[in-house]
Amino acid sequence: MAGLVLTTLFWAGNALVARGTSESIPPFALSFWRWLIPTLYLAPFTFRAVQRYRETLRAHWIQVIALALFSVGAYNTILYLAAQSTGAINIALVSSTMPLMIVLFSAIILRTLPHRRQLAGLVLAFGGVLTILTRANLDTLLRVDFNPGDLLMILSISSWALYSVLLKRWPLDIPLFPLLCILITLGTPMILPFYLWELHREGGFTLNAGNLSALLYVGTLPSVAAYFLWNNGVRTLGPGMAGLFAYLIPVFAALIAVPVLGESIEGYHAIGGLLVLAGLLAASRRPKSEIIADRLTHP
Repeated sequence: MAGLVLTTLFWAGNALVARGTSESIPPFALSFWRWLIPTLYLAPFTFRAVQRYRETLRAHWIQVIALALFSVGAYNTILYLAAQSTGAINIALVSSTMPLMIVLFSAIILRTLPHRRQLAGLVLAFGGVLTILTRANLDTLLRVDFNPGDLLMILSISSWALYSVLLKRWPLDIPLFPLLCILITLGTPMILPFYLWELHREGGFTLNAGNLSALLYVGTLPSVAAYFLWNNGVRTLGPGMAGLFAYLIPVFAALIAVPVLGESIEGYHAIGGLLVLAGLLAASRRPKSEIIADRLTHP
């Protein structure tokens, strides 16, 4: 669970970096360089992984390409593109449906349904996120104006939810780190045609100290570290439980914004954060039937 907490912390930082560079780095450029950077420094590990697991890759190449597409190729690329045509509140609201989307795909693909404590945790945590996003003001939610960019956000979230469920559905006989290296190397070229189109149409960006720092950050912690920890969480806890931790992203984003953007902690931050924490604690408690079954199986 600690790994999933760190994952959401790194992704919260990624959201703030994306917002801070939206005027200086175009979306496809941000996505392409975010993944090209780890592709380069992970190249030696990727080469060894391909050599060692080539038989598995040959047997399951369709699954591997699909995982690379839904995670590295599509998810953040579409999200960065959506950020150009929709507001921050809209992005956060649609993103908060990720756990619900994962539960839906889990029911369809894995034939697994959440137990009552998970559902209660899902509702509590979702309420906490809405409290933070709307600043505990229902009028804020009612005034939200949805636009075509929000459809891109739904597509982005659906891509990540599908990846998370398929990662559990296709338990490839490849350890997490080598698999991550392979997915990054396969996913990065998928973004290249869109980046070249954007480069031709809008031009590039200035590689100043601020932009370079942003690229180095998104190319390490939110990419390699967060993806590795997320994949481990999905394999260990399952996609449904792992997805609940996505509700921590707006909580961490609000906390990071205090020292970075000079914002202040308000009452609604505390209330929303407590609701998210209560939801995660409720969902993480296993039903008595499962505990008893484990004791009978492993006395």
